[in-house]
Amino acid sequence: MLRIHRLILGLVRVTEGLAAVLIGVVVIANAAQIFCRYVLVRPLSFTDETMRFSMVWVAFLAGSALVFRREHMAANLFDNPRFGALRGVMAAVVLVAILGFAVALAWFGWPLALRNAQQLSPSAQIPMVWPYVAVPVGGALMALYAAWLLVLSAAGRLDEFSLPVDDETEHGA
Repeated sequence: MLRIHRLILGLVRVTEGLAAVLIGVVVIANAAQIFCRYVLVRPLSFTDETMRFSMVWVAFLAGSALVFRREHMAANLFDNPRFGALRGVMAAVVLVAILGFAVALAWFGWPLALRNAQQLSPSAQIPMVWPYVAVPVGGALMALYAAWLLVLSAAGRLDEFSLPVDDETEHGA
């Protein structure tokens, strides 16, 4: 179980890293757009679409990592000690709901992405399959993470494996 958890945790870190890189792309594209528009008085035509499509990927990649870390609002909604024994049941219900939604995103998002494979974006001429494929990829990642959390919950080990620590110093070592 620990080996699978480490593998999934590695995938989470990769998705978080990709999201961070894409945020960097957005910042650089925005700065280039501002510089070219107001200093050179020659605006770039592709930066708006590049930023928009990058943020679509950021939303789905970072959103999937939030599922794993249980940092979505609904995931924390019933995490109050007042709920007692009901707390575990409600956590499972929330995870099942997330899993169902994520499977729907992946299942219905894939044909939608393929339908737009031949279309190009107006300014950047980016194939529209790239922004659309973020939906099924993000859905598949969310489904994987929610399913793993459900397995941990069923095994009674959810709290043991929750919220991975990135630094050994936080353990007091």
